[in-house]
Amino acid sequence: MNKHQKDTYIDTQKARINLYFTHNLKNYKSLEITKIAKNPMGGYFIHGHINNDKRYYFSAQISEVDRHQFNGNLSYNSKTLGELFNHTNPKNKLKPNEIIKKENLNKKDYEADPPLIWGF
Repeated sequence: MNKHQKDTYIDTQKARINLYFTHNLKNYKSLEITKIAKNPMGGYFIHGHINNDKRYYFSAQISEVDRHQFNGNLSYNSKTLGELFNHTNPKNKLKPNEIIKKENLNKKDYEADPPLIWGF
């Protein structure tokens, strides 16, 4: 049960990250998750890269503030991945919650609860 919930949560967060990149990056094709970790503050880090190119690495932060859903909090190298963003000003980047609403997507398809016990 816990493994299924963990896999569902990861797939859902990957879909949210994919939405974010699709609407905010030029020439975005795909993403690959390379590592997932729980942080000491109760949130999660999802590490990966896009377009099958390790130079375009990112770290998505997920916190309790956003109900454990990725909502645009991202770390990346501004000289590589940063060059692909449509907007340099973070205020102009669309967040997953905004995209879901704007595109009239089913919110339930893009939200999942993390497992109570996180282990690998």
